[in-house]
Amino acid sequence: MPPNRLTTAVLLAASLGGCLLASAPAQADTVLVADPTAQNVTAYASTAAWSRRAADGSYRLVVSSAGVIADAAVDSLDVPFDADLGPTRTNGRFVVYSRCRTGSATRGCDIYGYDLATRSERRLAVSSRTRSEVGPSFFKGALAFGRTGSRGGLFVARDRRPAKRIWSGVTTQTDLSATRVIASNAATVRISQPSGDHARTLRQGASGEEAESIVSSPVLARYRAFWLVSSREFADEGPASARVETVSVRSASRQVGRVDRPFAGAVNGFALGSRSVPELTSGAAGIARVDPPLVIPI
Repeated sequence: MPPNRLTTAVLLAASLGGCLLASAPAQADTVLVADPTAQNVTAYASTAAWSRRAADGSYRLVVSSAGVIADAAVDSLDVPFDADLGPTRTNGRFVVYSRCRTGSATRGCDIYGYDLATRSERRLAVSSRTRSEVGPSFFKGALAFGRTGSRGGLFVARDRRPAKRIWSGVTTQTDLSATRVIASNAATVRISQPSGDHARTLRQGASGEEAESIVSSPVLARYRAFWLVSSREFADEGPASARVETVSVRSASRQVGRVDRPFAGAVNGFALGSRSVPELTSGAAGIARVDPPLVIPI
């Protein structure tokens, strides 16, 4: 989503039950909420959301807003929330995510939205009764998502009009801004205008006998696109490492750059900050602030 900011003060002002605030080792980032079950962090302005696993094994949607961190007033899931937080037309905050058939993250899925102002949840009209919708993102009334089944792919719904398919590829994650939509599956990252025009493939995943690379967590800033690349070396069966890749969205000739910098433990998602670079991560360390800030290649 577009540039967002989650200040350290917001997270340090409160704690979620059972989660302690701590500082990571010297070379690591600053851990703000030490919950190793945190996944899929998303943020806009001073508000953030992520998924956590509760003691009973279910997953809860967590919202950090106005100095308070608490579970959202929505039913839990048995898989992590694939949440995306964005602004409404009136500068409110709205979180979208998919709810799926019990035990699945891809079957029987519909898109739901949670309004932070009214603390109310609703099933969104783009949801189909015969196909699954996953990986949604939201920006000022517009919605992007992946749809499975026949004539599936990447869809965008704008200005209260029916959703339009703009890519036929398998889509599991998306992010949306005023001028761009980015989508990914485990192998591919693709970007275009919300209309589908000026599309380009930014990255194609690769696998081999000794290593595997998986792309995830596509995020849009105003002038850049970011995503995670997780790699595992099969030889030592060590933990997966993650790095950020980025490219300018203003020029089709710009090459993809790599940000080679370790994070505080295994990372599964990130959110942007006021400098339009990744500022928050979720993963094995919990919710962490990237400290010092990432240096982005020109």
